[in-house]
Amino acid sequence: MTRTRYASAAAFLGAALLLAPAAYAAPKKASAKTAQSAKKKKAQPAEARRVAVLASGPHADAARDALEAELARRPARYEIVPESAVRAAASRMGRDPTQPAGAAAVASELGLSAVLVADTSTVGKKHQVRVTVRNGKDGKALASPAAAKPATPKLVPVAVKRQWTALERGLQKSSAPEAAPVAPPQPPTPVEPEPAVKPAAPIAETPAPAKTPAAEPIRKPVAAAPKEKKAPETTEDSVSTEQERASAPIVEGALGVKLLGRSLRYKDDVFGVLRPYTLGPDVGGFALPGAPQVAGDVTVYPLAAFQKGALARLGITGAVDQSFGLKSTGSTGAVSYPTTAREWQAGLRYVIPFGEAQRHGFEITGTYGMNTFRIDAVDGERPLDLPNVEYKTAGLGLGVRAALSEKFDFNFRLGYQHPLDSGELSSDAWFPRMSAGAVTGSATLAYRLNRILDVRVKADLRRYFFKFNPEPGDPYVAGGAVDQYPGLSFQLGFRY
Repeated sequence: MTRTRYASAAAFLGAALLLAPAAYAAPKKASAKTAQSAKKKKAQPAEARRVAVLASGPHADAARDALEAELARRPARYEIVPESAVRAAASRMGRDPTQPAGAAAVASELGLSAVLVADTSTVGKKHQVRVTVRNGKDGKALASPAAAKPATPKLVPVAVKRQWTALERGLQKSSAPEAAPVAPPQPPTPVEPEPAVKPAAPIAETPAPAKTPAAEPIRKPVAAAPKEKKAPETTEDSVSTEQERASAPIVEGALGVKLLGRSLRYKDDVFGVLRPYTLGPDVGGFALPGAPQVAGDVTVYPLAAFQKGALARLGITGAVDQSFGLKSTGSTGAVSYPTTAREWQAGLRYVIPFGEAQRHGFEITGTYGMNTFRIDAVDGERPLDLPNVEYKTAGLGLGVRAALSEKFDFNFRLGYQHPLDSGELSSDAWFPRMSAGAVTGSATLAYRLNRILDVRVKADLRRYFFKFNPEPGDPYVAGGAVDQYPGLSFQLGFRY
């Protein structure tokens, strides 16, 4: 009996010694696996933030490219959303994505963590670059470094790199809007067991009355889901149009048909021998346009293809009006004389843009030109009571161009021309001591067919005025005269 107890105790002690190391080692292996899985979880990279870049102003392209280049260098941190998608969503919702409320609304729809807003508008005579980081969750500005003022678009990337440290701090603080909570799945409705089938009743027994089936529950009509409004297809086109208007064109001009009139009237004709002249329908001494001409003008900006600075808006301009098939009659009206009406001008033009997206502009134009109205002889004779004029002028003009809408443009010009020579009218045979001046004006309304071509209607007037200063012995005696040329043009315009 004593040996049996000792043997049992020895067996129990041996089993304890064998199981103790295994029990001691098991928790260590489990904790090692837990630590290894925790390290793996910490090593997993964070999800990339969805970021969009919105740029505006004359240097918008350069600012957008520089910011997207910085984001692309860090693909593990940021995912770039196209600007067109943001502007399409903003247009659909009627929001301004550059403002807090609009940025938050667009970010909620597109899942954006942040919106980078770059403003390159002009302040005074300098261009600025101001970048703001707006939080996708609430639209608040997380970072807005001081605006840089580069002189040319080439310095925009430099300004962006200097501000990037502050901008990235704001981006790291950004967060996307919280997704709407998903309703927990409803447990399935328990299916009621079918009633047990009763055994058939004997023939002698009367069958029990059938139960009336329960009425099916009335189903409520499901409301149709509202159709999503499609984003307007012209959103990107309007943005590109504004950018094209803001940049100076390389060439612009027009070509078409012009109707010309002329009325020459003398003042204080002492002897009543000076004959007035009218070309076109005469209404109260004013000639309406009616004689056909070919009219065209062109302005070339040679530096616009190489830069976008101030010199890009300096152009070389020229215009030509040439008549065809004109006739003039003598004092008796028996003979028709071939008549030539021609005008050409050449000079320099400078455009100063202003307004929203620089859609409007002031013009300053300096020109030298010649306006000829000549009556040719027939069989060696021509009317001697009508002088041939050839005005050589130098002048300065001011103008304004405005974009009335997405399709209509308006241009108004007003100038002064100083006659350097007047042809026969200022010769010794007519009025050798005369003094003269001239004013010009035009108004043009254009309808744009596309980004290059337009159709336009133009009304213009050139008015020469003279003071003859006669003295005794002069062949003609008069106080002065007015020689004016109204015109109405229908042209096809272009701008590239």
